[in-house]
Amino acid sequence: MSGTLSPTTPVNRRLAGITVASVNGVVYNVTEFSWSPGIYKRETLLSMSGVDGYSEMPKAPYVAGKFRDAKTASVTSFNLMTDATVVFQLANGKQIVGHGLWNTGETDVAGVDATFDFKFEGQFGSVQEQGIG
Repeated sequence: MSGTLSPTTPVNRRLAGITVASVNGVVYNVTEFSWSPGIYKRETLLSMSGVDGYSEMPKAPYVAGKFRDAKTASVTSFNLMTDATVVFQLANGKQIVGHGLWNTGETDVAGVDATFDFKFEGQFGSVQEQGIG
């Protein structure tokens, strides 16, 4: 290995970290974040005779994590969100976008660090990654 970058290697090699998040156009400070496009959940089916195969069930796509509470944030409004648009700009250049999502997260605010959990779920295809490639 020569130690030099190939012409196709991006100069910015940041893969994780800094993230910008908004829900219905309101920007929130995000302290943790995860997401899934959903699709399927598979489980291996075992019997006393061996591995029989697998089961397959639909899995709800989601965007979840923790936001930091602030004077401008209405934690109460999260319980009412049933048709939310969620956008996350990731450090790696991708964008995660969810449309028509409902909040299923517990909105208990932790006094120690002023954070609260959120989890937005939706129908198949409602959470997508953009900016790939």
